[in-house]
Amino acid sequence: MAEEREGDDLVRPGIEGIDELLRDRLLIMVNDRSAIDVLPYVPARTGGLVLTGAAAPVRCREIRNARPEMVVVTDHGSHTEHIASVDAPFGLKTRGGWRELDVTGLNEVLDGQRDNRASYAVTPTCFIEGDETADLPVLNAVIRQANQLRRQDTVVLVPCSWRWLRRSCVSHLSEQIQACRHPVALILQADGDPLDRVQAPEGLRQLCRSCPRLVLWRTDLAAFDAMAHGALGAAVGASAVLRHGVAPRPGTGGGGHKPYPVVLVRRLLRYHRVATLQDWFAHIAPWTCDCAVCGGAALTRFTDSDAHTVAALRHTVCELYGLHEELDATLPGDERIGWWRQQLADAWEYHRLLASQTDTEVAFPKVLQSWRRPCPPALPMVGRRRAQDRSRPS
Repeated sequence: MAEEREGDDLVRPGIEGIDELLRDRLLIMVNDRSAIDVLPYVPARTGGLVLTGAAAPVRCREIRNARPEMVVVTDHGSHTEHIASVDAPFGLKTRGGWRELDVTGLNEVLDGQRDNRASYAVTPTCFIEGDETADLPVLNAVIRQANQLRRQDTVVLVPCSWRWLRRSCVSHLSEQIQACRHPVALILQADGDPLDRVQAPEGLRQLCRSCPRLVLWRTDLAAFDAMAHGALGAAVGASAVLRHGVAPRPGTGGGGHKPYPVVLVRRLLRYHRVATLQDWFAHIAPWTCDCAVCGGAALTRFTDSDAHTVAALRHTVCELYGLHEELDATLPGDERIGWWRQQLADAWEYHRLLASQTDTEVAFPKVLQSWRRPCPPALPMVGRRRAQDRSRPS
């Protein structure tokens, strides 16, 4: 693939301002096996795909050859395989075993993504643990080495523990993200929802308000709270395991477990097992959905058959983009925040309605409660220049 030089930076064809390519874009993170199932429901102008799995590079090339206008990128998943260190913040699982990457090797991997027609490259960053003292040098090493990449087509993945959102740590994370010369895609890891942790929702909002080139990656409806508060874009997981970070656990492998059907109930702003919906609506008419997949059918209709599993996924993708279309129609700032607050207020009322209709207790999730609170102030920019100087290549 031909390359051109612009100043000191390498520019590859197909990138015309990576920030504009990311801005307000909602990506769907999906395994390579399911990508074709959801592709017809992903809008090219405002959407796109993040592909995971062994065949992601091949699938990326196939989709981009057929749909060159579609934004498609790959995530190697190195953060699920290995813990980052100061000496080896980037790495890749290969047929020959684990490969640590220096800057030259990192460039080769990123070039490989682009050669497979990825819309932009995503660094194979390893997982950053959450000890503020021990792991701050690791976080710094990620940014420092990424800043040595003389290219304009790259997003730096920062997969880390939710503990970086605590008040004692979030300023350090913000400083490093601000110091990066590339956009940063943040993955938050926890056992369960990272934003169920104390101080985490407020910390993430502060990051979004303080880091204008931040993308929330491998997430759920937190994508909308993040973009409402200043995040550049987001990538929402198509399945539960792709909606938050996963800490590496050596020696464990994937099994043949078939997940239970889950759908996004837009009125409640939450995902639910279909079995739960069936219990709620056992004695009354179930809620219906007017998305392109459902066409007015009941949300309780899905079973665990292969066809219904695909249909449930398509429904969720349609509902995500329906919500995103409304967000995209607002102006960033107060108007967008006001729109999001209204969505949360409506969700609160729908929870009350559901409880009264079904004569059952329907808890309003803790994370939705936290999103209804006032916005915390942006983090100070103190130390940004010092971090840039520390991270700039010599």
